[in-house]
Amino acid sequence: MKRLHILCCLLVIIGPYVWAQGQEQKASYPTDIPLPQAVDTADARFRDYVPQLHEALIKERLACAQQTIPLTYHPVVLRFIKKYLIDDRQQTIRFLQRAPRYFPIFEEALRRHKLPEELKYLAIIESALLPKARSWASAVGLWQFMSFTGREYGLRIDRYIDERMDPYKSTEAACLFLKDLYNMFEDWHLALAAYNCGAGNVRRAIRRSGDKTSFWEIYPYLPSETRAYVPFYIAMVYVMRYHEAHNIPYPQEVEPFLKSDTIHVPPKVSLQQLAQGLEVPLDTLKALNPQLKYYATPPYGSQFVLRIPAHKKEWYALHQEEILDIKEEDIVLSSNTQVPVQKVAYTPGAHQKAIYHRVQKGESLNIIAQKYGVSTAALKQWNHLRSNNIYPNQRLIVWVYQPQASDTSYYIVRPGDTLWSIAQRHNLSIEQLRELNPSLKGNNIVKGQRLRIR
Repeated sequence: MKRLHILCCLLVIIGPYVWAQGQEQKASYPTDIPLPQAVDTADARFRDYVPQLHEALIKERLACAQQTIPLTYHPVVLRFIKKYLIDDRQQTIRFLQRAPRYFPIFEEALRRHKLPEELKYLAIIESALLPKARSWASAVGLWQFMSFTGREYGLRIDRYIDERMDPYKSTEAACLFLKDLYNMFEDWHLALAAYNCGAGNVRRAIRRSGDKTSFWEIYPYLPSETRAYVPFYIAMVYVMRYHEAHNIPYPQEVEPFLKSDTIHVPPKVSLQQLAQGLEVPLDTLKALNPQLKYYATPPYGSQFVLRIPAHKKEWYALHQEEILDIKEEDIVLSSNTQVPVQKVAYTPGAHQKAIYHRVQKGESLNIIAQKYGVSTAALKQWNHLRSNNIYPNQRLIVWVYQPQASDTSYYIVRPGDTLWSIAQRHNLSIEQLRELNPSLKGNNIVKGQRLRIR
């Protein structure tokens, strides 16, 4: 049976070319030009050739492409397929150019969460694979989180950073959100609809339909945008799977995947300073850290997790002290580049307190700075040191960060929540959740209960 299915899929893929050869005399294009099977995309004669859409063939291909999420054919699906394979082919090419940068991130997270890999195409209809995309409703990022939903799923949004724009963290949040929605409705079409319009609107549509339980049965009762959303998703799966059969080859120039790793950087460090010290383009650091609203790490916290090219992590470990000691006046800006950052200073903030460190034998300024999550430049300024030389038993003042009250976050329990699901959603263990909420007795929680999550 499996071999028969594979054979059918192969016939679906090569079928149009065999069929087309029997239709040469009816075609509107010159009959002396070979059909798509023989197309050389480098030949200018074929670049503008747009194959016609055939409903029966699209239905067969959708059935062949289906994995976990049903790819149901519908006239609205055909309308979206036509838009991206005939009317707006350049937009499809742009999707294909951006996909290599972000799909590996999506695929790894989806595998880890045991979610269908084809959910990666959802980000195309959400944001066109633009990490800084912002909708008219103020949804932001690759996965278009509203601020309240983003915070609920552990994303930090403040004056300095917006983690909805972080490809890694926003993808993690999207996986948790989609998992919650699927567990709620036990149907992927309904989960996708709820991702678009909210679980409340989907429940309302279910009630109005007489408690029907499929997307197509509640279709008339959903908001108009959501009625188009699931067909749009199905169409996008088709477009990304079969674009080559429609003479849209993979583009030669794509946005490559940026292999990265993370480092810990003190607050208020300029990206230009780091770029110069790491010997990488500033644009590379900006592309790896789109969540930063300024070209500097935030002014709070003891350390900020920053992404850099993976091959530069060892370089940073070896040269961290020199990189963080680069003076502001020595930073070379590229031509017509304006970096909107505040002057890097090491004046203790309102949420820092002074402690004293007694230098131990073998310690260096860099080791002490790492221990307390500050920079060596700050240590030198606080202690009026002209060089990095220190000696055993020397007493150094260190200003350490104290958590602010605003760092505390709470979650309001919703119907269907369990301690496990809340802990998973906020990257906690159940034990950590209990430590944050000593009043918890057993596993019992009730709707409306307030739980501390940070």
